[in-house]
Amino acid sequence: TKWSNFISMFQDFVTGLSILSRGSIDEKLRWTFSLYDINGDGCITREEMTDIVTAVYELMGKFADPNLDHQGVREKVDRMFQKMDGNRDGVVTLSEFLEACRADPDISTSMAALDTAF
Repeated sequence: TKWSNFISMFQDFVTGLSILSRGSIDEKLRWTFSLYDINGDGCITREEMTDIVTAVYELMGKFADPNLDHQGVREKVDRMFQKMDGNRDGVVTLSEFLEACRADPDISTSMAALDTAF
């Protein structure tokens, strides 16, 4: 039913908000991975990453880089995959994601910034 779907979505939202506001860096990274892993199969494909990156830029609207068109999103996803897909098999696993994020100072800084955002 619509009501049970709403309750489930709301529970997911509250859980995500709790992790972002009070979770450890590792919990935040795992939650972020689950956001990108749209179908829940344990790995992120280029298509999934493209969908999420596109959605984020659409949500940001005028605050997003105005020059980031479809080609720009594809290039951003290519750079992310270059950093994250350690074995070059075309998907990013949770362990690859965690390793790449922990090694990237920009990502670490972004995750740490969430601690002060809430």
